[in-house]
Amino acid sequence: MIHLVTVATHSERYLPVLDQQSKDKNMTLVKLAVGKKYTGHFMKDLEMLDYLKSSSVNDEDIVVFVDGFDTLLLANKKEIIEKFKSFDCDILLSIENVGSLSFIHSAVFQKVKGKFINTGLYMGYAKALKDFLQEMYTQEFDKSSNQKTWANYLEKKNDYSRIALDSNSDIFLNYSFTTTNKIISKNKRVYLDESIPCFIQGNGCEDLSKIIKNTGYKDYDIHNDKRTFKVIENNLKAVLHIYPIIALYISLIIFVIIIISLFIYNIYKNYKDKHFYIYL
Repeated sequence: MIHLVTVATHSERYLPVLDQQSKDKNMTLVKLAVGKKYTGHFMKDLEMLDYLKSSSVNDEDIVVFVDGFDTLLLANKKEIIEKFKSFDCDILLSIENVGSLSFIHSAVFQKVKGKFINTGLYMGYAKALKDFLQEMYTQEFDKSSNQKTWANYLEKKNDYSRIALDSNSDIFLNYSFTTTNKIISKNKRVYLDESIPCFIQGNGCEDLSKIIKNTGYKDYDIHNDKRTFKVIENNLKAVLHIYPIIALYISLIIFVIIIISLFIYNIYKNYKDKHFYIYL
């Protein structure tokens, strides 16, 4: 059995689309923490842990976690299960193929086996995930970033015998302006050079409207009128809280522009003074 799980305190962004996609592919999107106050990304892990401990999940079940506000489902459960089993692992983590901005990413996030993992997309056998989360959260964890919690724990434990990274995005694709993935959307799927992902997550409120339209779910994209505000809100939050180093770079760029402008103005002013004439 396969479980598709998310943490969604309310309905936002792509959640209605994901919900309908799940129904059309004979899967139920399990929504955890509905009506609760969101206290941080670590809450997703703790809610997931409680779900894995519940009687509705058997140890041998396959459980997929997705960030419900940002993710679209593109494949049926048969394809997802077959691809997962081809990894021959107990837990599969998604990664972000960060490009030229990796120096900014590196200043904020720790790598796992040389890659940036994304805790918004992962899957595994229920018992393995339960043991993994339980052991990780009995130790000290970072309340401001569960990515740091996962990365620190994984690198400290240094045991990847049954944990795999989806480096080619065979199942999970994290997509944003910071990633190097070149996608083609056609025939109701998203294609990469070497793979056809089963899920795509638009990190940082990335606009997935074209993909939603191409896959035939435009009518379920009911929060599209609020998307621009969410993008602005998310970018401000990223600059001020997640990537404060960006604010530093922006400040330096503005400072350089001001210095260059003053320098050019000074040259221009001196030139005008030297060529000033009085006509009678």
